Amino acid sequence: MAMANNKTRCYTCNEEKITFHCKGCSKEFCLTDLTEHCEILTNELHSITYQYNEFKQTIDEQKQNPQNHLLIEKINQWEIKSIDKIQQKAQEYRENAIKSLQTCINDIEMKFKDLDEQIKQTQKENECNEINLNYLRNQLKEMTEELNNPLKISIKQDLQSFINEIPIVLSKKPKFNKWKQNAITVAGENGYGQQLNQCSYPEGIFIDEKKSILIADGHNHRIVEWKYNAKEGQIIAGGSGQGNRLNQLNGPTDVIIDEQNHSTIIADHGNKRVIQWMNQNQQILIHNIDCYGLAMDKHGFLYVSDQEKNEVRRW
Repeated sequence: MAMANNKTRCYTCNEEKITFHCKGCSKEFCLTDLTEHCEILTNELHSITYQYNEFKQTIDEQKQNPQNHLLIEKINQWEIKSIDKIQQKAQEYRENAIKSLQTCINDIEMKFKDLDEQIKQTQKENECNEINLNYLRNQLKEMTEELNNPLKISIKQDLQSFINEIPIVLSKKPKFNKWKQNAITVAGENGYGQQLNQCSYPEGIFIDEKKSILIADGHNHRIVEWKYNAKEGQIIAGGSGQGNRLNQLNGPTDVIIDEQNHSTIIADHGNKRVIQWMNQNQQILIHNIDCYGLAMDKHGFLYVSDQEKNEVRRW
């Protein structure tokens, strides 16, 4: 909140008073109403914090007990219904199979009775020879096979499932949707200047594994590191004024970190050189190059864009 120079109309009480400007809502409040306004904002913050804590608790509970998730409950319900449907179908198929088997057994039984009469007749007439014995033996064998493997009955598998499958599909939103939100300032925001909480024509940036931001602060001729959620940065290269000494920079345009030796590599554009800073020691890597952008691949090759020659070179 910043105090206004002249009396203005308070947004709440609508009276001409010395007012204070709220950066959040861009309205003017007198001291009394400003206090009330701040209390309202504080209460809203407490409410949001409470909701955030509740949400965090929900996340923790779902991580510890994923079986309680609504999605798992839906799968469980699908399983119960599917098993019930299978059991109903299985019972229906069993009943049909029993009826078919009974019919087949009755047919075999009739054949057996007929064969039994033939055997009795053969015994009675005492006319037994190899031909009769082979015939009786083959008939008995055929009936045995038919009883164990009835040719008229078989199971035909239907390739079309009668159970509705429920594949789990993870919906992916287009990546560009995540940029459609309000941005937040993570470095600077305090106007043009050379203080540690300011930037002056920042150009290239690099984010390290700790989420720290390295900024090529061009017109301040320095490289500044802003740690995650920091209110100001710290100078890690340059900062000794514009110049061409090893400890100076001249309009740096880009910066990267060499993960192999944790050194800082800088496109020192104004001095037409690529320079390496490591533990306050400097070394010029590339001379006489109109360098602007830097990149390094996973194999440690360094890529530099050369504005004057309109090309990108690899070292």
